[in-house]
This record gives sequence, structure tokens and C-alpha cells, in this order.
Amino acid sequence: MTDDKYWFSQGGMVFQANLVNPIPVYLKLHEVPAAIRNLYNDFVACLYPDVNMFTEFHQWRHGSAPFYKISDEARFVNRVCDTLVLEDGDTIWLGLGAPRRWLESKEGIRVDRVQTFFGPVSYRMYAGAKPRMIEASVQLPSNRAAAKTWLVARVPSGHIEKVMLDGKPWTRIDADREAIELPSQPREMRLEIRYR
Repeated sequence: MTDDKYWFSQGGMVFQANLVNPIPVYLKLHEVPAAIRNLYNDFVACLYPDVNMFTEFHQWRHGSAPFYKISDEARFVNRVCDTLVLEDGDTIWLGLGAPRRWLESKEGIRVDRVQTFFGPVSYRMYAGAKPRMIEASVQLPSNRAAAKTWLVARVPSGHIEKVMLDGKPWTRIDADREAIELPSQPREMRLEIRYR
């Protein structure tokens, strides 16, 4: 039994969170809550807030290892990018690891020209003009097409009911994964995602 003040010892907390970080594995398994928990764990375990930097190893309240771990900071940035644009072989997943609450706001998510093997990807997803609606725009790479591209709309509550793509009904939806398969076209696409 662990004292409540040492909550981090009650499971899932890793001091060297960047050494072997399972975030991409959790994302590929579509275990999104675990991926998000690991991302937050990474941040809490590795950040020294007094100097605003990451370290390899952290003892609570004072420094205990080499400072200025650029590799750990870079790995954390890569993991954040993975949550927003994940390449899995010849498939691209957009927004797979985004927390649900991000889609409750008008600001939502905005990703500009993230470089992938297939070329740059941009998208936006945010709370729509009407209740229980998400609006999105996606610009896929023009260099080469991925075999499949999925936009994951982790709606704040309920599940996806209907999708409109460029004003027309769109039915390529994986309801269990809250994912919309996008057509392989390099032009900008606009989506309305209704949920109940």
C-alpha cells in the first residue's frame, strides 16, 4: 500500500519517461486514454519547471541527473506530434491522440504543414457553429498519396452520427475508432461531423 501523497507510485508512473516511451504503441493499438496518460506522465516526470527544461532522470524536488537533455525534449515533441499526425506504415492518422475536450472549443486543433513521408499535412478541427457538431478542414499531401488517411474525431460525448464531406453525405466511418476515412485527394476538404 502506498501513501496517497506518493500517488505517482500507484501505477503507471515512470521517472525516465523518455527512455522507452509506449505512446506510439498505445496509439497504434487505439488505446488513446493510455497514450494521453503517458504523454502527461512524460511531462510531469521529466520537466524541471524552475528552468523550464527536461531531464533524463528526476528525483522529486531537486535535480539528480544530467541537465539539458535535448534528446528527451526532442522525443517529447515527437510524441506530441504523434498524437496529432501518426504515420503507421502506409496509413496516416490525423488527431488520433487528441484529448476529447480539445474539440469542445472554437479554437480546437490546428496543425499546419506537418511533414510526413507522403508530404506535408494540414488540418483543423473545432467545435462547430451548431451544437453537437465538429467542423474540420483537411489538406492532404500532393507529393504522393497514403494508402489510407483517417481523421479521428474524438467527440466530447456520445458518438458520430453523420458526416458531411464538402456538403455531401459521407459514410466511410469507423464508429468504434471514431475515425473518418478520407478520399486520397490533395485538394482541401471540408467536413461537418455531427454527434449525439
